[in-house]
Amino acid sequence: MSQIQIKTLQHEEEPLIDVRGQWVSSALDSLIKAFQKSVPKVKSMLFMRMAELDYLDSAALGVIMFNMNELSKRKARLIILEPSIEMRDILHTASLDKVLEIR
Repeated sequence: MSQIQIKTLQHEEEPLIDVRGQWVSSALDSLIKAFQKSVPKVKSMLFMRMAELDYLDSAALGVIMFNMNELSKRKARLIILEPSIEMRDILHTASLDKVLEIR
């Protein structure tokens, strides 16, 4: 995979954070900024696509869970789109597949 790319896009008229490439811990600030940019624009859902991502460290998972909690306070949801097999395994191992909506 290539170096990490984090883009903010639109999906179903809601914000989408698209994360792809090879995760490196130095990308954490970019992930935080993507959430900071996207969360205020959420009407009812924030999408996060992980189709071309094979790993996230615990710090990145913590950022995701923090933002999921912030969204739930606003009666909004975080939806994980198209996670790779590796990401499905990581989410399952961390039991996050029980609290995150995965499509």
